[in-house]
Amino acid sequence: MNEINTPKGKEKRLLKSSAKVRSIDVKIGKKGLTKNVILEIQTVLNRDKMVKVSFKEDRPKRIELIESLQNSINSTLVELVGKTATFSLIK
Repeated sequence: MNEINTPKGKEKRLLKSSAKVRSIDVKIGKKGLTKNVILEIQTVLNRDKMVKVSFKEDRPKRIELIESLQNSINSTLVELVGKTATFSLIK
């Protein structure tokens, strides 16, 4: 995954604690990453600086989707727990 802008130390702990209590913003279903899903994720990310996404796919496909999503929305993966991933804008 993208290691360039990975948060460290206190910032990472703060982001993870915020991610734990955040409800799921976007659910990705059978159709996968469509243009509208990516636009919705970007909207939430720009508004809240964090977005929590739930995936329906199995693990290998889910990892592929997460990497693709991370590159397309230009964000950093904060936390990956089960079928849920949280992304954040890191400056």
